[in-house]
Amino acid sequence: MVATAVYGGFWRRLAALILDGLIYGIPAAIVSLIISAVTSIDYRTIDSPVNFVFGLAYFTYLWSNNNGQTLGYQALGIRLMRADGTPVTAGVAAVRFILIEISFVLCLIPAIVSAFMVGLGQRKQAIHDLIMGTLVVRTA
Repeated sequence: MVATAVYGGFWRRLAALILDGLIYGIPAAIVSLIISAVTSIDYRTIDSPVNFVFGLAYFTYLWSNNNGQTLGYQALGIRLMRADGTPVTAGVAAVRFILIEISFVLCLIPAIVSAFMVGLGQRKQAIHDLIMGTLVVRTA
């Protein structure tokens, strides 16, 4: 399966990430606003941790329990799997998400390098894919 797979490229993966960001980001922002209003904690202080928790739960659950597909991945016809063709476990999904988040926090340099790797690489693997032994493949 993996040897003949068509890999998910940069634009498809970016569009899925944006869609997924809206799907979990809007409820996370609402929860952050509620927490801020109830506790008087500044919204900017609470938003990042709440957004991270929502994203971690969203990606971990869907990548490991939904055939490697988030809602964005489903819409764009891609799925996440291990490089050997097996499904992704919750642990792999969680660490992969954390690595993606770290790449954005570190001055975007790892994220930019990953974008080039996905766009130009033979198997379209970003840094987090290489570390976790995962592939994003097309389903349609």
